[in-house]
Amino acid sequence: MARQHTDAPKQFGIRLSDQVMELVSEIQEFRLHNQQSPTLSSIVEDAINVYYDCLVEKGAINDKG
Repeated sequence: MARQHTDAPKQFGIRLSDQVMELVSEIQEFRLHNQQSPTLSSIVEDAINVYYDCLVEKGAINDKG
């Protein structure tokens, strides 16, 4: 989906590589198939949560929550 919209990165004021846009499209299709929100914001939120968990596991940050 995202890769079909060549102006999508411009709308958000960001530049994403073609590889990242392809990954976003695949995630959007997966989320649609599983009846989840396919928005870029939901994908970014998921990515931040996964990266945060990774940083906690590596001890790079301290999870106080």
